[in-house]
Amino acid sequence: MEVSLAIHYASSSVPDLILGPTMSLLTAPNASDLAERKVVVETIYVTETTWADALPTGVSAIDAQPTTQVQVAALAAPSDVPDGEAGSAILTTECFAAASVQTDSSIYGLSQNQGGSQASNPIDTFVSSASDSLTGSETDSMPTSATADIVSTTTDTAQGVSISAGLNITIGGHHGGGSGGSKSDKKVFAHFMIGIVYGYTLESWLEDIALAKSKGIDGFALNIGLDHYSQTQLDLAYKAAEISGDFVCFISFDFNWYTVDNVTGVSEMMKRYNDLPAQFKVDNKPFVSSFIGDGFDWAAVGKGCNQDIYAVPFWAPTQENANNAGLSGLFSWTAWASKDNGPIDQPLTTVQDEAYIDVVSKANKVYMAPVSSWFFTHFGKEVPWSKNWLFKSENLWKDRWDQILSMGDNLSYLEIVTWNDYGESHNVRNWGGNHSDDGSSKWSDGLDHLPMLDLSLPYIKAWKAGAKQPIVEKDQVFYWYRPHLKSAECDATDNFGSKPDGWDIVSDSIFVTTMTKLGGTVKITSGNNQPVLKIVKAGVDSVQIPMGAGKQVFEFFTLTGGYKKGEATVDISDKCWVPKSGSNSTGIYNYNYHAGVLDC
Repeated sequence: MEVSLAIHYASSSVPDLILGPTMSLLTAPNASDLAERKVVVETIYVTETTWADALPTGVSAIDAQPTTQVQVAALAAPSDVPDGEAGSAILTTECFAAASVQTDSSIYGLSQNQGGSQASNPIDTFVSSASDSLTGSETDSMPTSATADIVSTTTDTAQGVSISAGLNITIGGHHGGGSGGSKSDKKVFAHFMIGIVYGYTLESWLEDIALAKSKGIDGFALNIGLDHYSQTQLDLAYKAAEISGDFVCFISFDFNWYTVDNVTGVSEMMKRYNDLPAQFKVDNKPFVSSFIGDGFDWAAVGKGCNQDIYAVPFWAPTQENANNAGLSGLFSWTAWASKDNGPIDQPLTTVQDEAYIDVVSKANKVYMAPVSSWFFTHFGKEVPWSKNWLFKSENLWKDRWDQILSMGDNLSYLEIVTWNDYGESHNVRNWGGNHSDDGSSKWSDGLDHLPMLDLSLPYIKAWKAGAKQPIVEKDQVFYWYRPHLKSAECDATDNFGSKPDGWDIVSDSIFVTTMTKLGGTVKITSGNNQPVLKIVKAGVDSVQIPMGAGKQVFEFFTLTGGYKKGEATVDISDKCWVPKSGSNSTGIYNYNYHAGVLDC
């Protein structure tokens, strides 16, 4: 096997570096040449081999020679290293590696010799160490020289399928990315349903706020209807936010219960909280929002409060609404792909966001965008509000955060939909605590959603900083999946009596997202299916594989030297979901999801 490496410099006066099969350095620029340049390694494409016996059941093997190819393209640009300091800012790296993949015995080999000897633990056999020699302090702008020897061991006893992946690495130069700079006024809120927490205590609120703060959330949008305990819980929420510090609240009036002629009721409720320390304000105006309520007179509410307010309700994206003198902006609830509030076999796009951005920008106002992880609701005949459908949400959480970064500074605020609406399965907080059960425990209790908050944190940091890529600070692998196969038939015992509308547009799949500094390999064993190996690129990468009934096991090897293996706490079944709590102990359809995370 031959591996070649070509490094090209912008200046024609510097010769190319050509490294042959042994990766020995044939020609190299001297230190003075490097002092005037910083090297950016743009893309590494790696082709690995997955053996046929490691493929999922039903996947045919393709004849292919086991190969490993590495290509590196590097460009040099003028360096930021001050004159006279460049000579002391040289990074020398020596790398010795040999690759061997043999999945039937779970061997991942990297060694320093042609024989490819197996080390004593999985990560030692996967990644060799690199020795770095560094002098000087200007590491952000240092030039680079490298010497590398790479050898490979392969086997000719199996036929395989090639998998390719891209890896982006920057050596030298400034870290971070994107444009727009720091945006300290950007805020991320979570939509909190007051209606199900009449039993919350001050301690309950303090616990939820501490969790939200640890995941990059700045405040709660407190959804209220006309429940008799709304004011009591608002008092506790604002008090807990004040005690916690650096956390804010605002009311989101739910016009499923409020009416557009109830200006006095809205004004009186706002007046109680407008001047509290934890009230979120913009330009010293108390912030307020709503769920629906188009046409409500927010200007009259400001007069009733005897002060200007900052109203950003969920109204339709029309220019007339954006121009409304009583509004400071608009909020969208379009967090899932749908048509006439029904499921469609399409991903969520930014078309609706762009409509909002267009009208508010013309009115010189702000847009608050929604972010959601899932949608599945399954209320049956036991309640008067029966509803039974899903929206296609399989990779929605990761894809939506990518969209948020792409829209960047066009978004002033984000609202996670929701913190605790278990009835529609888009809660990011797990089931539990002092809240009531509206029947949603049947499909929510026992499923973990908290890892989604860990996945979103690098995106939140990037969005607030004006970056276009998530800020990855550690190697992690996230996974999520439904708890049973679509083939399960539960009509006879299900609380609704049928599968949810949209069940046929989702796939029986495991969804995996990795966050790594340099990339790595993830190994997934889903039930009785054969293990699947996937090479993942640096930054954020996604993998989707068929799910199998049984235990779900994940292994993660990273090129920074990390290794972690874990088994999910919820098995996938080919039978109906049996609720963990509530009155229904028979099998039901459950198209909610369970998530997990491995930290390396």
